[in-house]
Amino acid sequence: MLLLSILYILTIVFAQDPVANIAQGRVVGIKVFMENSLEPIEIYFGIPYAAPPIGKLRFSPPERHNGWKRTFFAHRMAPSCPQVDTDSKDSSENCLYLNIWTSRRVDGQLQPVIIIFYSETWTGGSLNLPCQELASEGVVVVTVAYRLHLLSFFTLKSVIARGNLALLDQYMALLWVRENISAFGGDPTSVTLLGHSAGADSVLHHVVSPRTTGLYHRVIIMSPRNIWQGIYENRSVTAGEQAKVSKEIARAIGCVNYTSRDEDILQCMKDKPLEEIIKLFSNTTLEKYMQPTSDDFLPVSMQYLPSTLEKAIRHPSGLNVPVDIMIGTTDLNSLRLRDSLFKSFLRKSNKQIYDFSMESVLPNILNVLLLKNSETYQTLQEAVRWEYWNRIQEDIDNFSALESLGFMDSVVNWAIASSYLAEKLATQVPRVYVFRYSFPSKVDLYGNRLNFTGAVNGADLIALFGDAIILQVARRSPTNDEKQISTFFRYYVMNFVKFGSPTTQEKWPRFTVKDKTIFEICDNEIYSYCRFKSVKKDISFWLQYLPQLANSTLRNKEYFDMIVGYGDGYRLRGGVYAMCGISIILLLMLFTSGLLLRRRRFYRPSSVDSQIAY
Repeated sequence: MLLLSILYILTIVFAQDPVANIAQGRVVGIKVFMENSLEPIEIYFGIPYAAPPIGKLRFSPPERHNGWKRTFFAHRMAPSCPQVDTDSKDSSENCLYLNIWTSRRVDGQLQPVIIIFYSETWTGGSLNLPCQELASEGVVVVTVAYRLHLLSFFTLKSVIARGNLALLDQYMALLWVRENISAFGGDPTSVTLLGHSAGADSVLHHVVSPRTTGLYHRVIIMSPRNIWQGIYENRSVTAGEQAKVSKEIARAIGCVNYTSRDEDILQCMKDKPLEEIIKLFSNTTLEKYMQPTSDDFLPVSMQYLPSTLEKAIRHPSGLNVPVDIMIGTTDLNSLRLRDSLFKSFLRKSNKQIYDFSMESVLPNILNVLLLKNSETYQTLQEAVRWEYWNRIQEDIDNFSALESLGFMDSVVNWAIASSYLAEKLATQVPRVYVFRYSFPSKVDLYGNRLNFTGAVNGADLIALFGDAIILQVARRSPTNDEKQISTFFRYYVMNFVKFGSPTTQEKWPRFTVKDKTIFEICDNEIYSYCRFKSVKKDISFWLQYLPQLANSTLRNKEYFDMIVGYGDGYRLRGGVYAMCGISIILLLMLFTSGLLLRRRRFYRPSSVDSQIAY
């Protein structure tokens, strides 16, 4: 009876839902138990961190949530924010919620916090990420939903319609975490921002914002969507361009006439049914302008991004330091199989993919690397063909051709770009660590089965979240290899979150301006292909070999032009001069030979000569 009583009491204790008391009110979550663990993970789904951005608050900065009088049951995921390619039944304009996973310590000691921002683009692609395995590593994990597309980036370049609402939503979530996370066992003095794709762009913008000082202490930037904006200033969209497009949108749905004031335009947009605004999401030409921009047109006290990303990173006081940074990409980062472009490639032949790579992708790559020159293009094209497409003459499938395109494009636009960005950051940040994730992925974030020898976009995120996300997207249990890969990658991330360094300095040195170390995350004991990978070799091909080849080609051409002249007339004249010179030399040799033969003909040997002959 005593044993049964104890078991009954333990059952009641463990069955109780976890509770957290915060300023907004009482929150009740749920418990889940991990495989091979007796310690539960507490989960709180759908906690509102800001007032619903609906009605008069549409297109406005987020405001604090007033809280609730009764208990808030955080038992289910909240709807996602309206976005491209999402069923309206699964989304809602009232979407400013966050989710928390925590494994509380028995001694009550607070644990490091990871705040995750994720969306594939600034117009859509957000997922509900399962974070229980990450939390089981002794951290508190927070995922944040934020506005996307027009609901975030509609702007009239004025105080009343300022734009950049996705960043302001995230900023409100950062404030919420600082004020409330200790109630969930999290340490507000040890916060890491982690972003992937457009979420990684978000982290970069928070790093340069003067408003976020002290709200975080480390950042992890995984495969930023617009990575070149931190390197070249002309890659950023201006607020003026965004405002122009916004007015065109307002005009298209009947909110602009010749006498409309900004106030009238904004009020009309607020009054429009959400369905009418969502219809505009299908216009793909808008995507270029749906992203953060500098808001230097606002009063200084209201500015969140006083300058462009590149200018802020370049400026000595542009970053919130000290902060530790970890940045990385995958070796097939360009392959996003959800994109319509890459879906179309799966229906094309290997020759068509090759032609597209050489005619459209390679010229853009060479232009980025300042190697685009009509006089050397053919030579460089041949070198690239041998490096990435030496199988194109064989009977390979379009999947392998697509992989070759992905490797070629990803090295430049992701590995080299992350190196350039890290070099800028390393001039101001004490500790920067750069990686390239190369473990092959068998499935992507949207459940597509894969057979690549590298890691597509999102493979690093799948490895980080482990078994739970594979079950969610692939509807199957992870393989032993996938389990090992997840453990391998998560080891580095957790060390960085807790200690500011992914591992020992000897194994993974810091990235500095002098020593540009990029750590290859792949292990040939888990996957044999890793031993053939070398990010250093890949980068050297583009940054050392091709420039040397281009210079050599130009020097040879200059030498040739120096002989034959420049232009048809000079080339003809040079050819005539050369032929005349050769003819004269031949005539002189013939004349000399004739004289020698004539002299030999009339030669008579002396007696001395005869003796020598005998």
